[in-house]
Amino acid sequence: MRARRTDPLPLGLALLLLGAGVGAITLASIGTDDVSFARTEWSALLALLLAVPAAILYVLVRGLPGRWWRAFWTVALIAYLLHFWWAVFRAFNGDLGAVVARQGWVAYTNFAVTILWTLDGLVAWLLWHRREAVACVILRFVTWAGVTASFLTASAIFRTGTVALIGYAFAAALVVALLLRWLGIAQAPIDRPHT
Repeated sequence: MRARRTDPLPLGLALLLLGAGVGAITLASIGTDDVSFARTEWSALLALLLAVPAAILYVLVRGLPGRWWRAFWTVALIAYLLHFWWAVFRAFNGDLGAVVARQGWVAYTNFAVTILWTLDGLVAWLLWHRREAVACVILRFVTWAGVTASFLTASAIFRTGTVALIGYAFAAALVVALLLRWLGIAQAPIDRPHT
């Protein structure tokens, strides 16, 4: 029997960046007037920053997503779930009605993205060997589109300053990736997972 070997670098690096980001958020928010609000905002920014590589790889790499995509997609999801927890259960004290009253229709899109992304994250790990199945491909695309639209809207449209600039840079990177894909310059898959 032959042991399967996988490269620990993609997930290891992604987890390291997640840990560093959560540590920085924790330390930086201690001195703020509203710790819950600060952690809610900064964990959303961390999720955005960690999702950018996965979103770009999804467009840029032809074929099925590889380990780098899965690693960054997963840690971005974890950061987003931290944001969701801080927003719903700390900033709004678990009152979903208050979330909807404050955010309007955006709250429903956030709930949908949370559910889809969590499901897609589970599928990415539990059904990795079946990732070419039509249902997995459709779920992955719909989730990618929802997450990408959510982050672009939240950063480039609803925010100003540095966060808006990050959103504009994300949008520009997506345009470049889509252009490279359209021109046929996009790469073949970087890696073929064994697990």
